Amino acid sequence: MNNISCKILWIVLGLLSLSNHLVAQERELKNQIYLNADDLIPAVFSSNSNDYNLGYRRLVSENKHIRFGLKYFFEEENQLTLGIKPGVDFSLKTSSKKWKFYYGIDLAFNYSDSYQAERKNYESSLIGFFRIDFIIGKHFSISTEPGLFFMFQNIDDYDQSPEDNSNKFLSTGIKNLGVINLNFSF
Repeated sequence: MNNISCKILWIVLGLLSLSNHLVAQERELKNQIYLNADDLIPAVFSSNSNDYNLGYRRLVSENKHIRFGLKYFFEEENQLTLGIKPGVDFSLKTSSKKWKFYYGIDLAFNYSDSYQAERKNYESSLIGFFRIDFIIGKHFSISTEPGLFFMFQNIDDYDQSPEDNSNKFLSTGIKNLGVINLNFSF
C-alpha cells in the first residue's frame, strides 16, 4: 500500500470513529407532539370532550418549553368547537431517568357554536398546571397535566326568542384531572 493510500485510510477511519462517537452521545430531543389518549383509544381512556386534542412542545432552553395546543370538534347540524392554547412550562430537577416533572401556565381561547341551542360561547382561561411525564423510551412517553383554571366565559344567544339568554361570568376549578396524553418526541 502506498503512502497516500495509507493516509487516506487513516483519515477515513478517523472520521468514521469521530462520527460514531458523536452519534453515540445522547442529545436531548427538542420537539414533542402530544395527543389526548382518549382520541386514539377511547375504550381504555376517557376524558371530557372539552379537552385539547393535539399539542406541541418545543425545548427552548435547558429547563424551559414553549407549548401550543389545538382543539377541534365538529358535529354536523349540532356543534362546532375551536380552541388554541399557548403556554410555557419549566422542568423541576429530579434524579429519576423515568419520571420528569414540570410546572407551567397556559392561556386558552375557545369558541363554540351550538347550532341547535343557537348560542355562541367565547372562553378565555388562565391555567396553572403540574405536568408528570413517565418516559417509556427515547421517543415515547405518557403524561398527565392536572391544573387550576380561571375562566371568563361570554355566551351570545342568537335564537331570536323574546328572552335573551346571553350571559358573562367567571369560573374557577380543577382541570385535566386524570387526562392521559401520549407523547412522541423527535
